[in-house]
Amino acid sequence: MNGPDQITHWRAAIFSRLVQVVLVLGLCTAIPSILQSAREGLWGVVVVDVIALGWLAMLWRLEGLVSYQARALQFLLITFAVGLALMLQVGPVAHTYLLAVPCLAALLVGLKPAIWLLLAGAVAIVLTGFAPAPDPAAVGLSDDAALRAAIVALNYLFIAGILTFSCGVLLRHLARSLAEGEQLAFYDPLTGLPNRRLLLDRLGNLLASSERQQVFSAVMFVDLDRFKTINDARGHATGDTLLQLAAERLSELVRKSDTVARIGGDEFVVILAHLAPDLQAAGSAAQLVAEKIRAALARDFEIGGQFYACSASIGVTLLPKFGQNADDLLREADTAMYRAKAAGRNGIAFFEATMQAEVERRLTLEHELAQAIEQDRLHMVYQPQFDCQGRLHGAELLMRWERDDGGMVSPAIFIPLAEEAGLIVPLGMWALRQACLAQQRMAAQGLSLPLSVNVSPQQFRQADFVQQVRNTLQEHAVEPALLILEVTEGLLVEKLEETVARMNELAALGVRFSIDDFGTGYSSLAYLKRMPLYELKIDRSFIMDMPDDPNDVVIVQAILAMAEQMGLRVVAEGVETQAQADFLAAHGCHALQGYLLGRPAPLPALLDLLAAQAALSARTPGTSPA
Repeated sequence: MNGPDQITHWRAAIFSRLVQVVLVLGLCTAIPSILQSAREGLWGVVVVDVIALGWLAMLWRLEGLVSYQARALQFLLITFAVGLALMLQVGPVAHTYLLAVPCLAALLVGLKPAIWLLLAGAVAIVLTGFAPAPDPAAVGLSDDAALRAAIVALNYLFIAGILTFSCGVLLRHLARSLAEGEQLAFYDPLTGLPNRRLLLDRLGNLLASSERQQVFSAVMFVDLDRFKTINDARGHATGDTLLQLAAERLSELVRKSDTVARIGGDEFVVILAHLAPDLQAAGSAAQLVAEKIRAALARDFEIGGQFYACSASIGVTLLPKFGQNADDLLREADTAMYRAKAAGRNGIAFFEATMQAEVERRLTLEHELAQAIEQDRLHMVYQPQFDCQGRLHGAELLMRWERDDGGMVSPAIFIPLAEEAGLIVPLGMWALRQACLAQQRMAAQGLSLPLSVNVSPQQFRQADFVQQVRNTLQEHAVEPALLILEVTEGLLVEKLEETVARMNELAALGVRFSIDDFGTGYSSLAYLKRMPLYELKIDRSFIMDMPDDPNDVVIVQAILAMAEQMGLRVVAEGVETQAQADFLAAHGCHALQGYLLGRPAPLPALLDLLAAQAALSARTPGTSPA
C-alpha cells in the first residue's frame, strides 16, 4: 500500500471510530444540556442538540453506503453549525466547538480544507460579535455556579476528548505503520531474521568497530545442501517450514550480540562479533561455532510427521582485513562455502586467498570458453577403437581447447566448467556437428567408420534434442547408424520413463547408444534391458590394474558375460598394456580403446589409418573393412 492510500485508509479507520465516540460523548453531554435548556426555555439550544445528534446517528448508520469524503464533510459541518448556533445562544463558551473544526478537518480531509474552515471560524466569531449579546443568565444556563461549572466542563470534555482521541489513534496507526515498514525493509518475512540490507549495515558497523578495537570477528555463509530437492519434491510449504526450523536452530546457537540473517533462498549468514584479539584464537572460536551449526543442521527436521535430512555447507572468513568492505567479506565467505560443498557437502571451509584466485581463474576460463565456442576455436581429436584382430572398429571424438597463450586446458576442467556455466548444450551441439562433418569427409573418400560422441545429461534432456539430432543428420546427409551417442549412467537417475522414450525416438532414426564409464554410475541393471542400447564401455578404472587385480578381473568378466547375454557389444577403455589386451581378447571383448593401440589424433590421421586398412582389405581376399 503506497503512502496516499495508506493515509486514506488511516483517516477512514479513525473517522469510523470517531463517529462512535462522538455519539457516546455527545449523548452524555447533550442530554443534561437539553434538559437544562428546556427548563430555562432555551429551545434553540434544544433544537440544535437534537438535530446534531440525529444527524450524527444518521452518519453512523450510513457507513458503507455514503463515501467517506461526504460523511467527513457532513461531520465537520455538524460541528461548525453546533458551534455557531451555541455562540448565538450562549456566547463565547461555544468557541471550543469552532476550535475543534479546523483541527478535525486537518486530520480527516487534509490541510487545505482545514485552513478554509479555520478562516470561516474566525469570520463567524467576528460576525457573531455584532449579534445581540445573550442574556448573562443564559450563558451558564443557571444561576447555580456548580451547575454552570459542570456544563462548561462537560462541553470541554466533549471537544477535548474528540481531539485527544483522534490524535492518539493517528499516532498509534503511525507507529504501527512505521514498525511494519521497518519489518518489511530490514527483516525477512518468512523467518523474521534480518535480511541482506540490515546484514550489510551491521557488517559495516562490525568492520569499523573491529578495526577500532583491534579484535577479530567472523562471517559464516551457510547453505542448506539438499533443500532444493526437498522443496521440489514436497512443495514450497514444506520448504518454507524447513527454512523456518533451520532459522530457529541457527538463532539458538549464537549470542545476542551476534547476527543470523537470511539473504535469499536457502542461504543464511551468521556474524560472530568480537571473538578474540588474535587471529588464531578467533579462528578456533569460529570453528567451534561452525561445527555446532553443522551438527545442528545435520539433524533431521520433522515436518508434518515426516523426517527430512538437510545438512549444510559452511564457509567462514575472518575480519577485519585491510581495505575490505562488507561485500568483500560476504564474497569470501561464499567462496569458502562453495569449497566446502565441492569437498562433499556437510562440511566447513575457511577462506584463503588462493580460493579467491581460483574463483577469478574460473570466471576467466568461463568467459574464454564461451568465446571459444562462439568463435569455433575448439578442435576435435579422434581416438581409434580396434577389435581383437587389430582392425579399426570405430573412433571416439574427444574435445581439445588451446587458449590464446598456447596453453592447453584439460577436458577434466573445461567440461565440468561448461556444465556449471550453462555452456554444455552449445558445446554438445558443436561436437555433434563435428562428427557429421567428419563423416562427410570420410564419405567423400569412399570410407566409412562409426563415430562416438559424448552427450551430457543436460543436453540430452533438452526438449528439442531429438529434433536437433534429426536436423543435423539430415543437414549433413549422414547415415544415422554411423553415429553412436555415448551417455553416462547418471542420465538414468532422474526421469527414467522420459529418458527411455527419448532414446527410443532416436533409435527409431537409426542412431545407436553406448553407456560410457559403465560400472561407475548408479543405474540398476534392470534398467538396461529397457533401453535400446548398442554397446557398453568398461570404465578405465577397472582395466588399469588388470589382470593382476582379482577384483577387477571378476568385475570385467561379469560385465562381458552380462553383455553377451543381452546381445550388447563391449568396448574396453584405457587399454595400455599387452597383458590387458590379451586378457580382454581371450574373454570376448569386442573392441579396445587406449594408448597401447592408438592415441587421440586429428581427423587426417584417422582418415589415413582408415584408408590404409581399406587398401589392405582390398588386397587381402576374405577380409572386409570394419
